[in-house]
Amino acid sequence: MNHIHAGLITNYLADLTFPAWFYIFIRGLTKNTKILPRLLLVGDWFGRTPERASISIFIVGTISELKTFLWPHGILSGTFDPLDILVFAAGLSACYFFDKLTLKPGS
Repeated sequence: MNHIHAGLITNYLADLTFPAWFYIFIRGLTKNTKILPRLLLVGDWFGRTPERASISIFIVGTISELKTFLWPHGILSGTFDPLDILVFAAGLSACYFFDKLTLKPGS
């Protein structure tokens, strides 16, 4: 996506939607059964709580963005944009608060 100039779509929409989609997936919110997906090596550790899911996804996204600042050349090079980190936070915050509002006590 680094070489495609589509403005908002490639710059911020992907940064807003992918972490949010991954949050929904990892928390098992795509199914009525609320069964957490089992990830290779870590099992369901990331999706057990809304806090754990949102913080871990935010940390991975932030590290990925900081990598483009610290090592701008290479196979996975990109352009550092601090607004990307804010967009990660906005998408994850929306999912986190919606998840907390819909959680039943004792879940």
